[in-house]
Amino acid sequence: TGAADVAAQTGDIDYMHAMKTVWEDVVHRNMYITGGIGSAGSNEGFSNDYDLPNEQAYCETCASVGMVFWNQRMTALTGDAMYMDVLERSLYNGALDGLSLTGDRFFYGNPLASRGQHQRREWFGTACCPANIARLVASLGDYIYAKSENDIYVNLFVGSNTTIPLAKGKVDVKMETNYPWDGKVKIAVTPQQKKTTFKLHLRIPGWYKNGEVPGDLYRNAGADFSTPLVVYVNGKPVTAETKNGYVSVNREWKQGDIVAFEFLMNTYTIAAKDSLKQDNNRIAIQRGPIVYCVEGADNHNKAWNIIIPSDTKFETIDYKVMDEQVTALTAEVPVVIVGDDGFSIRTEKRKIIAIPYYTWANRGKNEMQVWLPTSIKDVKINY
Repeated sequence: TGAADVAAQTGDIDYMHAMKTVWEDVVHRNMYITGGIGSAGSNEGFSNDYDLPNEQAYCETCASVGMVFWNQRMTALTGDAMYMDVLERSLYNGALDGLSLTGDRFFYGNPLASRGQHQRREWFGTACCPANIARLVASLGDYIYAKSENDIYVNLFVGSNTTIPLAKGKVDVKMETNYPWDGKVKIAVTPQQKKTTFKLHLRIPGWYKNGEVPGDLYRNAGADFSTPLVVYVNGKPVTAETKNGYVSVNREWKQGDIVAFEFLMNTYTIAAKDSLKQDNNRIAIQRGPIVYCVEGADNHNKAWNIIIPSDTKFETIDYKVMDEQVTALTAEVPVVIVGDDGFSIRTEKRKIIAIPYYTWANRGKNEMQVWLPTSIKDVKINY
């Protein structure tokens, strides 16, 4: 983040080349599906490329906060939305997981699997993570919008209002949305002068473009669902240019203009590159920007005996984790049952519930998995 700031101040292109090289090394080979980074606690950093253990994942909360800071700078330097895609992934998953739903318990590391040994803590001897996640949540407004002299960028979809100064005058912007639970977005654009011409750039999330994650480390393992984004101004579809991950509307704006669009919220499964051995023959589940997990609290106290066949269809349900209202996912899938005699096993179909990853470990110690096996041979039964 500091190097990116220096690049912005000095215009030194060598800094930018270095930043892109480091970014690709992190995102293409060393980033968890949650946007968390840092697989090894021993050096608080990386080990070998594609070494991303789930149960032993370090994924320090501070590192996810750093990913938000860094990717915001990279977006500002390049105007490319792929950096904001990574920011969003880290924000909603890797970073947000560091804070409990009650706001008074924290994770230092954020594993992607647990046999029930992990729990949030009130404080740490080295207390960087509570302070960092607190300031990140408090500064969320800094990441929603960006601007240049005659352009406004909408980077995150969060209910908000602000005033953005452009060369031709100030513009009041108010966004209404229930994202990430649904994809409807409405933005009121009101120039403080009666009319002002400028470009409004709306980010098209990578997940909406058929589940894209920058690089080839992760891929959509399900059906094609890419749908062109239609933007409406005052109820009428408008012609818009698409470039660098943004759809851009260039027009003379007047007071009371309303921009509306909708991202279809599809649930899909994600597979990892073969080089990532820990996730071979496993899938992760995502809906919108939210990565899901299976936790024992919702599934007969078990999360390690579940199989997700490739043709599994998930349905959405309204659900509560403690007092947090979320969209959960449910499906009927095979689960492995150990017989009462302790010597036999069988499979039977059961309804399972998957919850947003950031909400796990709020109901006591629990089994949990993000990456779920697609066949019985990869099940690791925890008894």
